[in-house]
Amino acid sequence: MPAFIEQLFNYSVSIIPAFLFALLISAILAEVIPDSFFEKILSSKSIIFIILSSIIGALIPLCTCGMIPLASKLQKKGTSWLLVISFLTAGNASSITSILLTLVLGLKITVLRFTISVLFGILVSYIFVLFFKPETSVSFKIDKHGSVETLRTTPLQAKIFHEFKGLLFSFGPWVIAAIIIGSVISLCLSPEDIVKFAGIKKMLSPFLLSLCGFPFYFCAGADIPISKALLEKGASIGSVISFMTASPGINLTSFFIYKKWLGLKNTVVYLLISFLVCGFLGLIINIAVLPLTPYELR
Repeated sequence: MPAFIEQLFNYSVSIIPAFLFALLISAILAEVIPDSFFEKILSSKSIIFIILSSIIGALIPLCTCGMIPLASKLQKKGTSWLLVISFLTAGNASSITSILLTLVLGLKITVLRFTISVLFGILVSYIFVLFFKPETSVSFKIDKHGSVETLRTTPLQAKIFHEFKGLLFSFGPWVIAAIIIGSVISLCLSPEDIVKFAGIKKMLSPFLLSLCGFPFYFCAGADIPISKALLEKGASIGSVISFMTASPGINLTSFFIYKKWLGLKNTVVYLLISFLVCGFLGLIINIAVLPLTPYELR
């Protein structure tokens, strides 16, 4: 038990300050960026705008449950499905909050996560529109804690504080849970155990870790404590990147929201494509960084 408390304390000290800072930056951006910004940018079908939509999605300070209503709103205003899915998918995989928190794992892994998130959004959008059959979609309201729209009558500082508080209460418990899970992994699993199912030589490990977050809702960087523990125990870079990319959007909570918007069949197709693309990207990373250790990537 003392060892667990010590590990829990060490993880908390390294992650919670970064998490709070990331939430503050996210709260500021969420209250400063107007909704019209996205409508103006996501207005073309050219490849440049598809890449741009994925980049913006990967940076926007919204969780999955905030991204889906915003994507639905953009689609209803005439934005193409290709742009909407690219924006949504990259935004599920990444956000300014998770990017800032990923710095705990090192700058190179942070850049790799962002790059993969953007590529993930582009690839999934192109593949998905080949199979997508539009159904009557449902209107959503963006939760206040995740909204980029602001109330004009409230002072900016109060809006930012309200946004920060909403984000903290929404994602704080998941971060705490992830820190506990990460501490358990660090203490109870040996490097040999991790290498057996998530090592560099296991071809299916990126696909396996892509599904590990399905029962949970790891948004806003809540995946980082677990990713940190996995890397420290010898999990491959590609497997961990697949976990970080997939877990915010490929989960049970998101499934029910997607189902409400896209319908059951299209939701299954979307999540299956996301899972396969995420796994293959992780596999490519494993091949590309085969000679490197996590610490050489820091």
